Amino acid sequence: MHLRILFLIFFFCVLANGETLPATLRDGSTRFLSRSLGSACYTLDSVERGLPCNPAAVAKARRPRFDADLFMGSRMEYLKDAEEILRGESHEGAVARFFSHRESMEADFSIEASFQAATWGVSFGPYRLVAVSRFENPALPMVDLVIAEEQSVKGQIASYMQDNFYAGVQARYTHVRFIGQYFALSEAFAGDSEHLFSAQTQELFYLEPGFLYAWEEVTWQPQISGMLAHWGVSSQKSEQYPIQPEALLGVSVKPEIPLGLLELGVQLQVNAQTENAREAVRAAAAYRLGILHAVASASEGDHAAGFLISYKSFTGGLSYWTEKDNRGVFMQLGATL
Repeated sequence: MHLRILFLIFFFCVLANGETLPATLRDGSTRFLSRSLGSACYTLDSVERGLPCNPAAVAKARRPRFDADLFMGSRMEYLKDAEEILRGESHEGAVARFFSHRESMEADFSIEASFQAATWGVSFGPYRLVAVSRFENPALPMVDLVIAEEQSVKGQIASYMQDNFYAGVQARYTHVRFIGQYFALSEAFAGDSEHLFSAQTQELFYLEPGFLYAWEEVTWQPQISGMLAHWGVSSQKSEQYPIQPEALLGVSVKPEIPLGLLELGVQLQVNAQTENAREAVRAAAAYRLGILHAVASASEGDHAAGFLISYKSFTGGLSYWTEKDNRGVFMQLGATL
């Protein structure tokens, strides 16, 4: 019986692939936009935090803007233990606390600063910590784990071409140090578990072109946007940070309403993992009234909503995100100059 259990553990570890971080955790956009709008942030542009997801939209900038943002989830203690494990400073107590949550989790903490001017913009993320865990098979618990620490920088340049057409390109570099493993939970508490938590590094460089048709002078201001995202090269191949290009195409309008500004959009996101048309579609809405900016988006697999409140140069807000077996609440704090 014991030999059979050991064989099953070995079999699952050999055949299973490591967790791939969701695109919303790898796309390099402002965390609030990624969590609240998902891929729809490439189409909607009324939410102004950090650089726009679509680099072509930077050519529509009316005035220079500097944003500094702090983004964090509700599971900071979970992230603290994750950081200790990543840095090799973990002890049995930290490992036990980390894996005491027998449910799937995503946790995120990041700092980002960006400057946007007419036709160009740059941003710098000096620190970001991400932890994702998936639990499978309750009878013999298996864990798919990713813990990653990132530093990133990106630049955008864009230009108005002609007849409401804008084009731009984004260059993005990310340095990541991460742990990516699939293992039996019992291995995490074994005396020789150090090999499970050995970290590796990866360098990624992306070059992502985008375009935008924006009829700003027309009623409802319709626009069509498109982008090739996650197209680049990597210092090594990994399941956690794959080079997986995606094609994005979306439309949005700003209907005339008595109060505030309303923007509605639909986004198509297609990559090698897309199996049907339903999972490629995401719908989103953004509404701004005075100091309040509310957003919501939904796809077949997940739903998200959030709000920002701005007072003078300061911004604060919350974002709530949920999918089949996972959910999270995130807080955004920022300043704009």
